[in-house]
Amino acid sequence: MRRGVIAVDRVAAAVAGLALIAAGTAALGWRYDRIPDAPDRIESTWITDATGANWWPWATGAGGILLVLLGLAWLAKHLPRRGIGRITLTGSDKTGRLSADANAAVTAAGQILAATPGVRDAGGQIVADRGQLVAEFHPAIEPGADLEVVRTAAEHAGADLLRIVGRDDLSYRIELRVARHDKTPTPDRVH
Repeated sequence: MRRGVIAVDRVAAAVAGLALIAAGTAALGWRYDRIPDAPDRIESTWITDATGANWWPWATGAGGILLVLLGLAWLAKHLPRRGIGRITLTGSDKTGRLSADANAAVTAAGQILAATPGVRDAGGQIVADRGQLVAEFHPAIEPGADLEVVRTAAEHAGADLLRIVGRDDLSYRIELRVARHDKTPTPDRVH
């Protein structure tokens, strides 16, 4: 979750908590006659007048729609967003900022990995995982692929990515996915 969303959540929770504590304390004080000059009963004619007005259903409907939209926006802000769009490269300083498209770098490394025999494709992304940048590769391999060849190629692709990006805090993770059916041609199928 982003820091701004966390800060807004904490402030909103603190305000709501303080308001509930104040309302509860006032209700208890009113109930046990601890508030001087408090009326025995609250009468508000404007509430009964407002609820009987022609505009009341439209106002409550609009208020309900607004609350639903605010709730959806709040939920959308809390969706996990792990992917990183751009990463800052080493060499950035006060004179300028060097950055790279994170997905393009991982895609290029994945294409190198996909050229390995037994690997169908290799997508990936750079994510923020518990405060650390991690390049995730998701190669789909054939069921009969040589795992040692795939492992070696994956290590080379990860090392190439780290060398190209040049960030010491970037690590990589490779999650192999085995395809259901083997698409590699066998000698009896070759014409």
